[in-house]
Amino acid sequence: MEHWARGLAPRLDQLGISFEVVVPDEVEQHLTSRGPRAIAQRVVFIRDAFARPDVPRVEPELDPLRSHAYLALTIDSVHVEVSLEFCPEAEADVKNLRARIADPTDLLELVTLFETLPEEFAIGVIGVPSFPRATSANADDIRALLDDSQRNRRPLWIGWSVKREVALAHSNELDEQLADALVVLAHAYRLVAWAPDNDLIRASRRGAWRAGRPREEMRERAREERRARKRRDVRKGPVRTEGTRREREDTRRPISMAERETPVSRRAPDASELRDEERGAKDVSRAFPARRPVLPTSLRARGARPLLATEIDPRIPIEKGTRVRVLAGPFANKLGVVEELDAKGRARVRLGLLAATVELKDLVASTEGTRPILSSSHRRPRTTRSR
Repeated sequence: MEHWARGLAPRLDQLGISFEVVVPDEVEQHLTSRGPRAIAQRVVFIRDAFARPDVPRVEPELDPLRSHAYLALTIDSVHVEVSLEFCPEAEADVKNLRARIADPTDLLELVTLFETLPEEFAIGVIGVPSFPRATSANADDIRALLDDSQRNRRPLWIGWSVKREVALAHSNELDEQLADALVVLAHAYRLVAWAPDNDLIRASRRGAWRAGRPREEMRERAREERRARKRRDVRKGPVRTEGTRREREDTRRPISMAERETPVSRRAPDASELRDEERGAKDVSRAFPARRPVLPTSLRARGARPLLATEIDPRIPIEKGTRVRVLAGPFANKLGVVEELDAKGRARVRLGLLAATVELKDLVASTEGTRPILSSSHRRPRTTRSR
């Protein structure tokens, strides 16, 4: 599981989110979930150690797995699931979600995201038997689920659960589809979770949420110490040029006024020293090679295989039953079949076990997997067999 999570990390990094992969112990999982103990394996994607101190908090952080929203992959004897979970102790993330629900513009963005989630995704509170579809959740439903989560001290759960029998039957393609589903949840995480560029609760402007003030004070104190050190190290008089060992030793002893007034003769470097300097410059330039320019965000930058001209045909109209390829989004470069078209310019595409809603502008008809009928002049027309 950890190897699978490490392979998924580059796709999550492209979203601009810094995650740390954690494989919690079974006992830690039991104590964290506060639920009945079950034999399960989990891998968790949580904020990395550099981003966690920046999250504003009122109470001290006791458990990182409950103090921050996280993505998780869980495998037990009953099902396999990928999820986005908000524990009640994740104060900043929960308040950020409530603030998004309260604002009409931000709520529209959240509801639009939920509408594009695959139909198999559900939302609910762990321990509560009711898990409605995430695509049909509105502001009142999410607010009620947050209240239930706070009342029962259980995490709010958004994700996809697959029964073990179905997972074993589709084991060849399940790894890739679980990774795609986790990337979809990462888009929701980026929209909902607190971040310096997604601060809907104005935490950085409130006096009770000044988490970065001690760090700024430490930086300012370090800058003052550097300025004072530079003032102490300033030498009076002309700057001496170091050359030989004796000259370097002379710079360490006090210089009298007579020596300061005497001009210092500088020895011209010989050919061997010049060759050493050139060789050192070459070594320095060789140690720091020029970095390649960053490619723009595209399918090739995401590690996807480039499309062949024979695999797509823009002339074929997209309608129900058309085999299409996704061009952008979490399911980029995936093949699927259109199940339904709506009036908003979107299509419901069947991608294996998932049925996702994709914009028509991000779809193109694909001819991959179909074999054209070849015409031949040597083929005789079929006639009735004569006796």
